[in-house]
Amino acid sequence: MKEFNEKHIKDLQEADGFVLQNVYGNTVAIYLDSEYPDVASFLADYIARYGIKDLSRRLGYRNPTEMLKELLEKADNCLFMMTDIETKLMNAFDGISADGYAKKLEEKQWHLGDIVEDDEGHRAMIIQNDHYFYELMQIKDEGAFQTFRYFDISDNLTELQDDNPKWHKVVED
Repeated sequence: MKEFNEKHIKDLQEADGFVLQNVYGNTVAIYLDSEYPDVASFLADYIARYGIKDLSRRLGYRNPTEMLKELLEKADNCLFMMTDIETKLMNAFDGISADGYAKKLEEKQWHLGDIVEDDEGHRAMIIQNDHYFYELMQIKDEGAFQTFRYFDISDNLTELQDDNPKWHKVVED
């Protein structure tokens, strides 16, 4: 499967595309020219990799014959619309609109003042020092900041996040 490159989210939004978030662990984009420019190209790749039997089962049919019969009957009667198959794909593979996916990406993006946590339970706040470097300043267990105790420093906020993949943004309810 062609893995969705999140750097192309704006292009996908302009194309009114959507993202399938769980295609055997892959995230794929439909209506992105560099990946799957249409539903048919995704279906062809999926069937080549996993088979038509798997596709029919995931889309809620008992078998490929039932799936093809329904699709061909609808097409023959001019009732079939591309949105039918898109809806089935969205339901089968945790689909989300490009706009919805962009919102999720923004929510995960680090900003000044955010609290982040690593896999071991250490917490830090993203700050900017007097020299305009971004830092992960340690937070003690009681919630107090521990001055001059930093987990990492970078001159670029995106780079700070990329260099610390084990840290994730803490979302307070």
